[in-house]
Amino acid sequence: MNWNSSELICCDVPAGLAERGIRDAVFAIGTFDGLHRGHVAVVRAMLEESRRLNAAPAVLTFHPHPRAVLTPGNPPPLLMSRERKLSILAALGVRAVVSLPFTKEFASLSPGEFLSRCLLAGPVRVRGVCVGSMWRFGAKGEGDVALLQKFASELGFVCRAVPEIRDEYGVVSSTKIREALAAGDVAFAARCLGRRPAVSGVVVTGYGVAGNTLHCATANLDVRCGMLPANGVYAAFAIVGNERFPAVVNIGVAPTFDSYGNGGQIRVEAHLLVDGAPDLYGREMALGFAARIRGERKFGSPEELAARIQEDIRLVRAALNEQAQSSAKEEPIPS
Repeated sequence: MNWNSSELICCDVPAGLAERGIRDAVFAIGTFDGLHRGHVAVVRAMLEESRRLNAAPAVLTFHPHPRAVLTPGNPPPLLMSRERKLSILAALGVRAVVSLPFTKEFASLSPGEFLSRCLLAGPVRVRGVCVGSMWRFGAKGEGDVALLQKFASELGFVCRAVPEIRDEYGVVSSTKIREALAAGDVAFAARCLGRRPAVSGVVVTGYGVAGNTLHCATANLDVRCGMLPANGVYAAFAIVGNERFPAVVNIGVAPTFDSYGNGGQIRVEAHLLVDGAPDLYGREMALGFAARIRGERKFGSPEELAARIQEDIRLVRAALNEQAQSSAKEEPIPS
């Protein structure tokens, strides 16, 4: 997958930027899980301020996701890998990313302590900060944008609050994207993200049924990053290295084959719609979901399933062609 972010400066404290020659910076601050349209708006505001103030454009984010520390029994499924997040930020024009380690001790810092000990400590001069208008910081979210603007005025840096992105369904958020994916609504998730929702992993050996019995060879993906949509059949693009292939993707437990006796483990199988598909075993692959074709169901026989797969392929081709003909917005980033 062409998710190269090697040109970015990455460190775990703002002071580390000075070692790479950065003395003045403007920061966009947030968790930025998914880098949806609202997050991108904050980053673009930061880029504008960095040009205006002649300072390096930087992002300050947190790792792991704060909810994984604050509610360890219920961590959110992450919408993308760190690698892909860095790639998107690099493509947008960000020069540096600071990933602060999020711990319980960090979560207990007051708003003032967060600024003095994490953001403003060290030799890098913070010229400006951009955040979402509803962003909170400090222990129990005690700090808000009004308090941040007060600190900015006192300490001599610019604070820009960026309005949330809204549509007819309300505020764009990572929570809504997760809910949409859980329901299989990849089209709504894509509208919120500004790009297709995607997962990535490594192609592994399957059971050999798809090719031998169903005459539809598939690449079985061991998903390592990203949130899977609900079980079903999807039109998608498979991304391997610098190549992109149209694909029909099945996510589910293979009920027609009684789950292969594996206790209902979810499997991700991609059939590439190209002649002479490459051997993908052991290679990294990403799947970008374009449309949902149908839900998962159990068929009366393998032959009935094989016939339905041919109809699924026809519908996937039609869905991908429709997106292309309607000039659907392509991902604005390397993918």
